[in-house]
Amino acid sequence: MANPFIDSARTILADLEGELAAQLAESARQTSIASGVDLTIEEALALALVAKHIASTDGLSAAESSGMTALLDFYGVPAAAQAALHQVDLAGANDEHIRELVPTDSAKARHLVSGVAYIAARDGLSDDELARIAAIGTKVGLSLAMIDALVAESEAAVLASIRGDRALLAKLDRLRSALFRI
Repeated sequence: MANPFIDSARTILADLEGELAAQLAESARQTSIASGVDLTIEEALALALVAKHIASTDGLSAAESSGMTALLDFYGVPAAAQAALHQVDLAGANDEHIRELVPTDSAKARHLVSGVAYIAARDGLSDDELARIAAIGTKVGLSLAMIDALVAESEAAVLASIRGDRALLAKLDRLRSALFRI
């Protein structure tokens, strides 16, 4: 069965030229270092697409779109790859496609839920978004307690980011890293 997240990530990678592909490889490496989760370029792109897809549950707001751009900028994703990510149509994607991306109850599953919650929280989490995040989290084998912890950490990180509180962001990074290792 085709997976729109993986297929779209592969298309983006195939369309990038040498230097852009090298920049994207470096950004995937930086993402892995920052998160403590070993991700391939393809996985990093697919997870970014899931975050976009879930944040779109109640319509992708300007805050969510700019939050996704800021996160991709932070990890050094080239502008051409970001533009391609924003253009991908995921209307046919479903929860089973998302489940296929990560091992059950893994650090990658926690990374996925954390990233989704972070992007969606940029404009506050709607009840629909919270329900979608919970559904995705349980689909990838996470307990409701872990999902709640990841969502709370993401909401706190968004607030700290908006306020420019680097000290709090550093503490939240340590918390997120610990949650990924549980």
